[in-house]
Amino acid sequence: MTKIETPRDEAGRRLCQYCHEREVPESLGTKPRIYCSRNCRQRAYEARRTRQTIDQTVNMALLRERWLRTNEARAKSRDDASTSAAKSRDDAEGAAKSRDFGPSTQAKSRDIPVAPAVPRPTIPTPDMSLPKSQRGSLFPPFKSRPAQPELFEGQADDEG
Repeated sequence: MTKIETPRDEAGRRLCQYCHEREVPESLGTKPRIYCSRNCRQRAYEARRTRQTIDQTVNMALLRERWLRTNEARAKSRDDASTSAAKSRDDAEGAAKSRDFGPSTQAKSRDIPVAPAVPRPTIPTPDMSLPKSQRGSLFPPFKSRPAQPELFEGQADDEG
């Protein structure tokens, strides 16, 4: 970390490192204060962060520009029509041969059979022309439980 000279006024008193206007209060501990207030300390932090972000952005832009310049020759050679490069991967020499079409033919993407589409299951929808009371529910009705005898049903009469 670089040492920054603390600004001072004509009398030699230390000034705030951010605003350079107010005098810095005395330190309460061993580390000397460099800002006059919390506000100046926060603004100095924000300025440092902004400067760091700008520096990173500029560096990335310069690196990208340098990369594009160095790769420009490669991009031009690929786009050059005079080269005998293949138009697609299907036409390239050494393309993978398909076992489905025999050893002598090359597989091309347009030759691969496409599976037929499977119909999606239909969801029953209620008939909206009927009144709500006659439409019914989309969900199956719950089965009702059989009636269970009350606890101690026959025992109350036996004891009395």
